[in-house]
Amino acid sequence: MMNRELFYRYKETRDINLRNELVEKYLYMVDILIRKYLNKGVEYDDLYQVGAMALVSAVERFDPDKGFEFSSFATPTILGEIKKYFRDKEWVIKVPRHLKELSFKLTAAMEEMRNSLDRNPTTKELAAFLGTSEEEVIQAMESRKAYGTYSIHQTFENSGDEGDSPIFEKFTATEEKGYDRLEMAEVINGALAKLSDKEKLVFRRRFLDNMTQVQIAEELGVSQMTVSRTEKGIKDKFLKEYQR
Repeated sequence: MMNRELFYRYKETRDINLRNELVEKYLYMVDILIRKYLNKGVEYDDLYQVGAMALVSAVERFDPDKGFEFSSFATPTILGEIKKYFRDKEWVIKVPRHLKELSFKLTAAMEEMRNSLDRNPTTKELAAFLGTSEEEVIQAMESRKAYGTYSIHQTFENSGDEGDSPIFEKFTATEEKGYDRLEMAEVINGALAKLSDKEKLVFRRRFLDNMTQVQIAEELGVSQMTVSRTEKGIKDKFLKEYQR
C-alpha cells in the first residue's frame, strides 16, 4: 500500500498499528537528519530517540489533504526537536524555560536596537522592546552564566564573544553537504507561510529590494514607525521558526 494511502487510512481510523507502520517507513529520515549532530557530546542512541519521537509526532499531525509531502512536513519537526534538545543541554543548571527563550531573544534585540539607536540600549529600553520587565531582562542576562565553561556559540579567537567561527562548528564533526541548505530552506519557507500579505510586501521591499523604511512607508502611505513594527514582527517570526 502506498504511503499516502496509509496516511488517509490513519487519518480516518487513528489506528496505532497504522501509525507505527508509517513511523517505520520513515525512520530512515531520522538516521539521515541526526548525522550532522553526531560527535558533539551526545550519544547516537539519545539523538535517535529524540528524532524518532519527533517523527511519531509528525505522523500524528500530518494531514494528507493539504497536499504537502510528508518528508517536507516532518523535516522541520525533527530538526526542531533535535535543536531544542541541544539548547536544553547547553544549560548546566536548571533555568526556567521562559528565561532561556528570553535570553535567546536578547542578542537579536540588542543588535537591532544598537543599529537603530547607534548605541547600546539600556535595560529599560530592552524591556520595552521585548515587552517584558526590566527585572526579567536582568535575570535573563544573568542566566547566561548558567552556560557551561564554553557556549557552543563561543569562539577561541575572541575570548567568548559570539562570532563567525563558533566552537560548535570548528571543533566538532564536519557537517555533510546539503543539510544546512535543506534546514534553512525549511526555516525560510515555514516563516514566509506565516507572513500576512502586508508583511510579505514589506519583507520583499526591505530585504530583497533594499528599500529604506522611509521609502516603504511612503509607498504604503503609513508612518515609518508602522513599517518598523512590521519589520520587527517579520524578524520575530523568522526567529521563532528558526528556534522551533
